[in-house]
Amino acid sequence: MKVIVCSEIVNAVDEVQIIPYGYHKTSKGDFLCDDQSAAEVIKDFRKRQNDMVIDYEHQTLTGAEAPAAGWIKKLTYRGTEGIWAKVEWTDKAKAYINNKEYRYLSPVFLKDTKDNRVVKLINAALTNQPAIDGMVPLVNKEDEAVIKNKKSEVKPMKRVYEALGLSDGANEDDALREVMALTSAITEDTAYKDILKDIGLTPEATVSEVKATVLAMKQSHDSIETLTKEVMTLKAAMFKQDTETVVNSAISQGKIMPLQKPWALEYAAKDPEGFKLFVAKSPEVVPLKDITGKATKVDSTAIDKTQRTVNKQLGISDELWIKRGQHSPKGDSASKHTTEAK
Repeated sequence: MKVIVCSEIVNAVDEVQIIPYGYHKTSKGDFLCDDQSAAEVIKDFRKRQNDMVIDYEHQTLTGAEAPAAGWIKKLTYRGTEGIWAKVEWTDKAKAYINNKEYRYLSPVFLKDTKDNRVVKLINAALTNQPAIDGMVPLVNKEDEAVIKNKKSEVKPMKRVYEALGLSDGANEDDALREVMALTSAITEDTAYKDILKDIGLTPEATVSEVKATVLAMKQSHDSIETLTKEVMTLKAAMFKQDTETVVNSAISQGKIMPLQKPWALEYAAKDPEGFKLFVAKSPEVVPLKDITGKATKVDSTAIDKTQRTVNKQLGISDELWIKRGQHSPKGDSASKHTTEAK
C-alpha cells in the first residue's frame, strides 16, 4: 500500500524533508517513520543504480506523460526531523516552486501492514493536493508485485515461527534466539549421551540408574585410593626395615662403627645398591670382639708380621717361637731361677 503525504516547499532548496518522523494518521491510512523504518528505507534506496524521480502530480504512476521535476540523489536520516532528500531540480520545477505554483512534495512509499512502518520509498511528486486533505493512495502494478513478494516471504517465516512455538508477533531475532537455544540443547544432549556411553549405560537410562552408577564408581575410586595409601605405607615400613637390617649387618661385620649408623641409614635409604657395594668393598675397621663384647679366638700358632720381624732381629726362628709358646725371655729366666732354688 502506498501512502502519500506532503511537505511544503518554500523555495527550490536542494534538501527537503521527504518523510516526516513519527506516527501519522491520515484519512487513507496511518504510517510510522522511526529509526527502524528509516534504516530500511535508506538501505533499499542505496541499492538503486539510478536516481529516483520526482514528477508532477504522480504522473509516473498513472502511465501518462511524466516529465521529471527533479531527481533524488541521496537520502539522509535526521532523527526527529525524519528522512530528508538531496534533490537536483529541473529549471522548470525551480520556476514553479519559486513562483509558488507548486507548494508541496508528496512521497510515495510502501508500509508494513502489521505495524504501519514505512519500508520502501517509491518516488515523489510536486503537488498542491496534500494527502491530509483526503488524497486517495496510489498503487501501481510494480507496487502490487512488491507487496505480493513481501507476503510470499512472510508466509514461510510464519510457518517457521509456528514450528518454533513462537507467537504471532515474533520476528526474525526471536526465531534466531530460539534456534540458538535449540542448537545448544542438542549439543548438551549429545554430550550427555557420550557420558552415558562412557559409564556403560544406554541413552534410555533413568536418572536413578545414572546416579547409582556414578555413586558406585565414586565409592570404588575411594576404596582404590584408600588401598593405595595403605600399600604405600606398608612398602615404606618394609623398606625402612630392610634398610635397618642391611646397616646392622654392616656393623656386625665390622665394616662400619656403631656411631656411623645414622649416616649409614641415610645412605642406604637413598641408594640401597650403592650402600651394599660400599659394604662389600670396605675392609673390617672394627674388631669383632669390640662389637660382640666377647674375646676373639686367636690361633696360637699364628705369627703376625711385626712379631716375625722382631724374632728375626733376635735370631729366633718361627719354630722356636711357636714351640716356646710366645713366652718372654724374662718369664723363662724367672722359671729357671725358681727351679734351681728347689
